[in-house]
Amino acid sequence: MKRLSVSLIVIFSIVAYANCGDGTPVIESIDGNKVTTASFEAAYDTALDTLSRTQNIEKKNIIKFLTESEDKVPQSFLVLRNEFKKRRFFENYRQMLVIKAAADKSGFSKRADIKEILKFQEMQLISNMYITEQIESRIKITEQELEAGCKELRAKYKQAESLTIEQCYDAVRAQIKGEKSKTVYQSVIDRIKEGVSIKHNDKFDLEKYLDQEFTFPDSKKGEAAPASAATPAPAATPATETK
Repeated sequence: MKRLSVSLIVIFSIVAYANCGDGTPVIESIDGNKVTTASFEAAYDTALDTLSRTQNIEKKNIIKFLTESEDKVPQSFLVLRNEFKKRRFFENYRQMLVIKAAADKSGFSKRADIKEILKFQEMQLISNMYITEQIESRIKITEQELEAGCKELRAKYKQAESLTIEQCYDAVRAQIKGEKSKTVYQSVIDRIKEGVSIKHNDKFDLEKYLDQEFTFPDSKKGEAAPASAATPAPAATPATETK
């Protein structure tokens, strides 16, 4: 569930944009930016694509989970199911646009630290989606594998007997993809590295550098504080009685 909750934050940060002049009805304007029915629906579709790629769930299965009766939906997907209801999604989307507009006006979006965080998140997201796509392009699942896997699944789990052929194949396909992903992962990484020029600096001792722990100025201050606090204050000198 934690992974799915995190993905919601990612999803709404990605789709927080509005188009204008697309010829469809304008829902409202936020700081002059028109939110149209087309831009909202495009954002919804982008959110589905984002969820599919970041959680490695086929888009058709996500749509199925959103449209099927609740008793057929995996427990871990129920929260997302509610978030993707049209009214709820629009409320979240609108709020994100409003907050982003306020952040842009205040200069928050232009701060150097925020830009660095966004740059790092973009790098993570692109890397993860790219490697996932490359892995999936290497995975081939035959009809024979699906049939054998479905037969094994039904024999192993009694509840699987009630699954339709399509549902059984979907479950087996996900299982096989997971197993084959582990097998091809390293070879895909190696292939990616082959296409990128990496030049090491022979004069730099990387091993020595990595053996040294990071130093955090703030943590040093924090460590010094208890020591000084623990040092007892000198006893006050008794006042000399004057006669």
